[in-house]
Amino acid sequence: MTGPTSDAVSLTSSRSRMIVVPPGAGEQHWQPQPANGWVEVLTSPRLAGAAQGFSAGLQELPPLGKIREHAHPAQTEVFWIVQGRALARLDGAVRRIVAGTFMVAPPHVRHGFINDGDGPFRFLWLLTPAGLEDFFIAIGRPRRAGEMDPTPYPRPADTPAVEVATVFEALDPPPDPPWDTAPITDAAVLEVLRREAAA
Repeated sequence: MTGPTSDAVSLTSSRSRMIVVPPGAGEQHWQPQPANGWVEVLTSPRLAGAAQGFSAGLQELPPLGKIREHAHPAQTEVFWIVQGRALARLDGAVRRIVAGTFMVAPPHVRHGFINDGDGPFRFLWLLTPAGLEDFFIAIGRPRRAGEMDPTPYPRPADTPAVEVATVFEALDPPPDPPWDTAPITDAAVLEVLRREAAA
């Protein structure tokens, strides 16, 4: 865990630039409820020399952490699951996803994730055009080596305004529980979803 992209390197030649981010050297932020966990921004237009058209990062959800169901108005989001398992609601259908799963969510396609496992659920995300990093940074708290994990903590009161100002669209109808912004406090509510995912 380090400060904002302090160890990211831009390898420059006359023809191209290569961005190299050593493990743990991206800009890291703790995330509030209901996600909890943390995000590491690996590349974005904020990084000197980086491509301007997209952003990418790593996100980790602890057990019972979730990303509420959402959609993006003009962005395509790509996911590659690197650790753990989760329940996902993808375009209305509940599915089981595990490490190694690859997914693409075009604009307006609803998607959300709940870590129903007993270990971390970690995935790489890429958003084009960029902007998701602005949301994570705005609602998060900086994550630095040696500091205590502050999660869980409530979503900031201005989170809905930050969503609208970044890369989220208003959903109609809004997500129903447990895919909404309420934290999951009882794992028993996931049994119905597990059965639905297995069907």
